Amino acid sequence: MMFRLYRWAGCLLLLWLTTGLNAQPVTPADYHLNAYTLHDAALGDVRYYISTDGLQTKKPLLVLLDGSSHLPLALLVKQPHRMEVMNTFDHDLLKLANRFHVVMISKPGVPFCDTIQVQRDTVTMDDVDRLLPMPYIYRHKGGLEWRAQAASRVIDVVCAKFPVDAGRVVVYGYSEGAQVAPKVAVLNKRVTHCASVFGSGLNQLYDFIHDARLEAVKGHISYEAAQRRIDSLLRRFEDIYRHPQDTRKDWENNTYQRWASYGAEPPVQQFAQLDIPLFVVAGIHDTNSPIYSLDYLPLEFLRLGKKNLTYKVYPVDHFFRNTANPRDMTDYKSQMLTALLQWLKVR
Repeated sequence: MMFRLYRWAGCLLLLWLTTGLNAQPVTPADYHLNAYTLHDAALGDVRYYISTDGLQTKKPLLVLLDGSSHLPLALLVKQPHRMEVMNTFDHDLLKLANRFHVVMISKPGVPFCDTIQVQRDTVTMDDVDRLLPMPYIYRHKGGLEWRAQAASRVIDVVCAKFPVDAGRVVVYGYSEGAQVAPKVAVLNKRVTHCASVFGSGLNQLYDFIHDARLEAVKGHISYEAAQRRIDSLLRRFEDIYRHPQDTRKDWENNTYQRWASYGAEPPVQQFAQLDIPLFVVAGIHDTNSPIYSLDYLPLEFLRLGKKNLTYKVYPVDHFFRNTANPRDMTDYKSQMLTALLQWLKVR
């Protein structure tokens, strides 16, 4: 998962809601969510949100893990003549609240909603990056371990507090969250199903090496230039692994601590530890989460003789668009969600 390419890919489709200057959907209640805070001695405060639809009804649990970066679940953008709300979660999954208790979790030190103000009526992700600095707590705690442990604790608390069908406790991750999902399932034996969409199978640092080789094969750079880039990358990775807890050093807009946490154990190792049903999705044209990394999973499961992997491949990029054929209007995300529900055996 090459960070320079997927910096904002964690914001699924980056749904911008242009709403003029009237009331904005910026609170959990606006999305039919109840907000709770879990206080944990090691993790600190963990903010989570659960759908209000049928809250006291026994239903399966669906935990949604969003993608990368320190963006909040809702970002209010104030402009001279209008305001917009950007959501980093997928509304289509939130609509499943009629079938599941749907839970989302804020990242460490990140509120449900934050606000930025720009001086023109257009805004770019560079503007968001410039105007929304990384919170101190996120900088020091953001990484695989915090996200996975926080999700595991939330699952325990929600299962104790609300009527959850213990036969369907599903963790669903997208992009960076797709790498968190199998770790959560390893940590928490309540998890019965694990879905990973546009994540990774190999060490995400390998993407940078593979990218350099691919650039040479395509003729964009020379093979010698590719090797120089890889030698430089390996020196950087050596430094990251030497300082896996360092939150002062940055590379590609993330701390060493964050990179080391995701590079400590490749997702394929976590997936291989699981005997529960696994649902993994890859996009043929996904440059954010390259398919070669995910293609390794079914090969590894064949080697191990494991039968619990469902592997779906769609002709799409990181946002379910067929970039190879712009005329293709097929709703591949709906296809994926239908397959997901069939896999879960939930009507």
